[in-house]
Amino acid sequence: MASRARITRTGRVLEDTFFKKAKAQGYVARSAYKLLEIQQKHKLIPPGGQVLDLGCHPGAWLQVACESLGPLKKGGRVIGVDLQETKRPDKFCDERVTIVQADARELGAEFWLEHAPGGFDAVLSDMCHFTLGNSVADAYKSLELARTAWTIATGGEEAESLDPNMPWGRGVLKPGGSLVMKLLQGTGTQEFAAELRRDFTKVAWHRPKATRSESKEVFLLGLKRKQ
Repeated sequence: MASRARITRTGRVLEDTFFKKAKAQGYVARSAYKLLEIQQKHKLIPPGGQVLDLGCHPGAWLQVACESLGPLKKGGRVIGVDLQETKRPDKFCDERVTIVQADARELGAEFWLEHAPGGFDAVLSDMCHFTLGNSVADAYKSLELARTAWTIATGGEEAESLDPNMPWGRGVLKPGGSLVMKLLQGTGTQEFAAELRRDFTKVAWHRPKATRSESKEVFLLGLKRKQ
């Protein structure tokens, strides 16, 4: 007799198709399929590239990022940062994956120059907060985290605040590199997308198939950082 899907009081299905698929294939979370879909479409992570994963817990995006680097002989590196202690997944990850337990907002130029002196080809942000159940407040908090990722990647709105120690004056993302940020749709998200056009050749929205139907989650992509 088949087991019944687990459903919360609000009607949310916990063990859906993507949950079961992730478990069967060895991904630590269903969110792996969100990045897989984005990577397949936009090819953000080059073979042997340098990748920064902000909000890396529980490690599904680390798995996809490391897979995308190609065989170990191609080289590359993935650095994951999260407030929560995160174990490197056994499957799909290898010695190229490093995890740092820290608040990404408090890591300065010294840290980035030590871990990726040449910068990153892709900055990924799946950072999220504990939702409050208030759609306006939740969207605002997700926007704050996305702005944090943007600031780390390119310097964000502080365009004139150049750090001479960083490879390109501001941010850790290489010219030509790409930025992926999770957002909850709401007030300010479209305006934020418009701001990104200063830094990127193309700005795009992506809602992966693995996103739950009831979720307001969407991913904002900054593609090909301008020189």
